[in-house]
This record gives sequence, structure tokens and C-alpha cells, in this order.
Amino acid sequence: MNSRPLILGHRGMGTGAGENSLLSIVRAVQVGADGVELDVQLTGDGVLVVNHDSNLKRTLGVDVELRDTSFKRLKKMHLVNPEGITTLEKVYLELPETAFVNVEIKDPRAADLVVPLVKSFNAIDRTLFSSFYHACLRKVKEKEIRAKIGLLVGEDARGKDPVKYFEELLKYEPFSVNLPVQLFDEIGFELGMRFIRFIRSRGVKVALWTLDDPGLLMKIRGEVDIIITDNLQGIMAALGGKSERR
Repeated sequence: MNSRPLILGHRGMGTGAGENSLLSIVRAVQVGADGVELDVQLTGDGVLVVNHDSNLKRTLGVDVELRDTSFKRLKKMHLVNPEGITTLEKVYLELPETAFVNVEIKDPRAADLVVPLVKSFNAIDRTLFSSFYHACLRKVKEKEIRAKIGLLVGEDARGKDPVKYFEELLKYEPFSVNLPVQLFDEIGFELGMRFIRFIRSRGVKVALWTLDDPGLLMKIRGEVDIIITDNLQGIMAALGGKSERR
């Protein structure tokens, strides 16, 4: 087994200015990431656009609800450009065919549309569909049985028995369980690693988000499969540069 995990740039080059823009996403792969994690919303007229929030106020400074706005309107507002809003289709057009893409579904309505789009680029094998809305991932699997799904774990897991909780997740037949790096702060490093090993012993991969500390990365190297990071260059430097996969 290759002990080097798959390295994905979180929202491209990271959270903050330019996040989820086409420029940031393409740049992450250019500097050597294996791929990117990005967020997908659905406009009022059914276009898959890349943005973390349902509203554009934080990212672009305009109080616009994506689900209530047409893509045509976004273009008229000059918000669609390489440094602003882009579409999921444009991302697949611009990224190299070797790039791995973690598509996080933020709007469950998008679940019916993401798979046909990804299949049109023959990119099912290099795409991970993830969401906190686990039920919408069932729709993804209904559309394409080969689709890789990643179950995002967050506040819903707090206070639950980890083994019983994971047994429930297994019913979805996930490719991966995507865990927050804060797991180690909440339950401790040793218990966190035991949980990660338990998941992987069941044939399910583990993705960690958002892991930015190179020191922590080196402690868990070989124990996780996917790293999603805001500190792309720092994490890559700790691993010795660009991946041999590319």
C-alpha cells in the first residue's frame, strides 16, 4: 500500500479569499495536489455552481441566495468569472483528467444532477461525492452504482457510541467516511486513531478535513487515505513535494 495519502486542496487553494473559484481550483492542481475538494450548490434554474454558502455575501460581498437566483442573473451581475462563481461543468473542463475531485453536495437538490454531469466527463472513477446530508447520497448511488460516496461526519455524531454510529453508516456502503480533524481534540489522539483503524478495517477509506498541521500529518501517515487541507503547500512540503501519482 502506498503510505502517501491522496492530497486534496480544500475549496481549491484553501478557505478564504478566492475559495472555490476556478482560479483557486486549477491552481491547487498546478502546484501539485492530487485534486480538490469543492462545494456544489444549485441555482434557481438548476445550474450546478461551486460555492460553500447558499448565499454569496461572505464570499463575493453580495446578498444573493443562489437557490432563488438564475445563472443568467449571476452572469448579468458579472459574478461568473475565474475569480468568482464557476460551474461544476467548467471545473471538469479545466482540470486535467488525472485530477481527483471531491464534490461536496451542499444542496440536496443537486444530488440528481451531479452524477449525469460527472459521467458526461467519464470521471466517475476519479470523483468522490460527499455530503452531510447522507440520504441524498442514496440518490447518487441510484444514479450510478459505481459512484464513490463519502459520508461527512459532524455535529450529528457528537455524544453517540462511535461503533454503533459507524455501523449505521455502513448501511450506505460508503467509499469513505470523512472525519473532521477536531476528532483528536474531542476524544484524544489514541482513541481517534483507534476509531480510524476500526473504520479502515471494515474496508472503508478515511478522509480527514481540514488537516493543516504537517506535524500531525506525519504522526498519522499511513493511517488515513485522503487529506483535505487549507495548507496545501505546507502539507505537500512535509510529504516531499508533488505526488508520484501525477
